[in-house]
Amino acid sequence: MKRMIYIVTVIACCYSIAVAQDEGSGGAELDKFKPGEVWLDTSGRAIQAHGGGIILRDDVYYWYGEDRTSRQKTTVSCYSSKDLYNWKFEGTVFKQEDLASDIRTNTFIERPKVIYNAKTGKYVLWMHLEQGGYHFARAGVAISDKPMGPFEFVSHTRPVKYEFDFPNPDPDRQKELGGTFRDMNLFVDDDGKAYAIYASEHNATLYIVRLNEEYTAPEQPLAENKTWARAFVGKYREAPAPFKYKDKYYLISSGCTGWTPNAADFAVAENIFGPWQSKGNPCAGDDSEQTFRSQSTCVLSVPGKPDSFIYMGDRWNPRQLPDSRYIWLPFKFDDNGGIEIKWLDEWDLNYFSK
Repeated sequence: MKRMIYIVTVIACCYSIAVAQDEGSGGAELDKFKPGEVWLDTSGRAIQAHGGGIILRDDVYYWYGEDRTSRQKTTVSCYSSKDLYNWKFEGTVFKQEDLASDIRTNTFIERPKVIYNAKTGKYVLWMHLEQGGYHFARAGVAISDKPMGPFEFVSHTRPVKYEFDFPNPDPDRQKELGGTFRDMNLFVDDDGKAYAIYASEHNATLYIVRLNEEYTAPEQPLAENKTWARAFVGKYREAPAPFKYKDKYYLISSGCTGWTPNAADFAVAENIFGPWQSKGNPCAGDDSEQTFRSQSTCVLSVPGKPDSFIYMGDRWNPRQLPDSRYIWLPFKFDDNGGIEIKWLDEWDLNYFSK
C-alpha cells in the first residue's frame, strides 16, 4: 500500500460517492463487471472493501476489505454474493475498538484477508496494523466461528526476526521487534497448510511464512527456507497476490511508488518458498505500465475453470479514499504457462467459456 517516504503524485477525485451512500434504496441487479466504475451493493451503497480478498464457502462468496468511509477509523467490512456481480453488505466484522487496549487508540487497519481453517472450523483474519509514521508495521490476527463475524482479536506481532543489514538508527526497530509487516496476503495450499506473505525489511523484501495449525501465528520453530523464506530480496515488491495452477505457485505484485500506480510483476516458483522467477509485467495494452491505474490485492480462481482467474486490484484515490475503485479483469493461462491481462470496459463470466 502507498505510504510514507515516497513522493507521490495525487490524482484528483472526479466523483463523490456521497449520493450513492445516502441513497440506500436498493440497486439494480448486475450481470456484468465494469472495472473502474462505482460498484454498488444490493442496497444501493458504494461497496467499501478496499485492499481485500474473497473466500468461497458453501457456494457463497465472502468479500472482506477496508471500509474507508471514515479516514480516521478504518474498519473491516464483509459482503456476500452467489454470483460475484451482486454483493450484499453483511456488516462490519472488525473495527478499531476490537483491537487490544494497548494499541487501540492510535492503530488503523489495512489489507484485511480471511481464510477458513477446516481443522478448527474457524475463520481467521489477518491484517496489517499501522500507526502514524508507518513504523508500527505489525500483523494483527482475529478469529470467528462464522464468516460474517464478529471476529475476536487474538494478537499483534511481527512474525519473523531476521538478522539482515538493518539501518542504524532504524525507526522501525526491526532488530528488536522483527521485520516490518506491511502489505500482506494469505494463501491456503492443497494440503491445508496456510501461509502469510507480506512486505518486510521496510518493504525491500517479501517474507513467506508458514502458519501453525490454527493459522494464528508462524509455525514453530522458525527455520529459514523450511518454514519461512525471504523472496524478491531488495526488489521492493508489495501488494502480493498469490495463487496456484498445475502444481506451480504464482504471484502478482506491485512496485513501491507511493500512491502512484506502477507496472505489476508476475512470478512463478516450483516451491512456495522459492526460488521465484519473474516473468515480467502480465498486463498488455494501454495503461499496462500502470497496471491499468490499479494495484493488486487478490487473484480469484474461477470455480470449474482450472485455468481461469480474476485479477482483483484497487484504483486508489488518495484524496478521497472511500471513492477508490475496483479493477477486476479476467485472464487465462496459455499453453506455455503465460498469462496476459487486458483492459475490458465491461465483461461477464461467459468470458471463460470462450
